[in-house]
Amino acid sequence: MYALQELWRGNITPAERFVRSGSEYKETAKKLSDEVDRLMEEISPEVRKQVEAIDNLRADMTVLANEDYFIYGFRLGARLILDVVGDYKGQFYSPGEAG
Repeated sequence: MYALQELWRGNITPAERFVRSGSEYKETAKKLSDEVDRLMEEISPEVRKQVEAIDNLRADMTVLANEDYFIYGFRLGARLILDVVGDYKGQFYSPGEAG
C-alpha cells in the first residue's frame, strides 16, 4: 500500500511514539517529576496554582513548537527527495549521458 493511503486511512501517526524503558529520556522525566512533586509539597496553594498555570503554558508552547518542527522537517525531506529525483544539469556529466 502507498504511504499516502496509509496516512489518509490513519495508519501513520508520527506523533504517536512511546518512550523506551530505561532510556535517558525516561530517567530524566522521572527525575523531573520527582523534583516537581517535592516542590509542590513545599509551596502554598496559591503559588502551586501559578506553577501549574506556567507549566500548562509551557506545555502548550512545546506542542506548538513540535508541530512546527515536524512540518518543517517533513517539508525539508520532501524538498531533498525532489532534488534527488528531479532533473539536474550540473557542470559535468557522467559517462553515458549526453554532453
